[in-house]
Amino acid sequence: MASAAIIFLILSLSFLKGPIVGPETEHAAKDPGNEKVTLPEGEELAVDMSDIEQMNIGAEMPQLLYADNNIVVMQGTFGVFVYNIQDLIVTNRISYEHIKSYGITMMMASVSQDGTTIFIGNDDMSMSSNEFIYTHQYDISTRVIKKTTQQPSNLYSPKTIEVPGYHEQYDDLQYDTSHNIVELDNSFIYLRSSYWEMKYLQIVNCPYEDGESKVFDVFK
Repeated sequence: MASAAIIFLILSLSFLKGPIVGPETEHAAKDPGNEKVTLPEGEELAVDMSDIEQMNIGAEMPQLLYADNNIVVMQGTFGVFVYNIQDLIVTNRISYEHIKSYGITMMMASVSQDGTTIFIGNDDMSMSSNEFIYTHQYDISTRVIKKTTQQPSNLYSPKTIEVPGYHEQYDDLQYDTSHNIVELDNSFIYLRSSYWEMKYLQIVNCPYEDGESKVFDVFK
């Protein structure tokens, strides 16, 4: 009888030492083999650029989501990129392939007014509700993505340009240009590319007054 009690106690202690998994700490997803896997919340996303060399821009130019004097956030066939215009480097990436593991098959992304957080949801056109729901948030400084239930109330919105020519220097006839801009104090930012290969994508900071535009090669 005593032996049985000791065995039961040992088994109970072994169970308690095992990991406790709950919905607050992990989320379920499907891997390519259709096997159910569990991904941890608060995962840091790596910045993998290995596919850019062979990537095309696609049917539409990448679009600006946010910009200031330090960073530019954009979305395109690569997913979402954050480019640091001070260090001249891509610092963050949220790829479409990676975000699928979070149950997001058609990524919609927006940026907070202060440029610190990217909010992500599933842009499913088949949804019956007209209200878009953001399901995840991504911290730009830490590269960590996690679930969110709180909906952002004040998101940044770039200025849409229906026809190039909002500013005479914006009419880049030799380039394909983005359909939106971000206005800064004395200049505005837009995207352009001279070819359909993604590796030629550029960020242009164009002054409103006299002066030369600053051009940044995103992937060089």
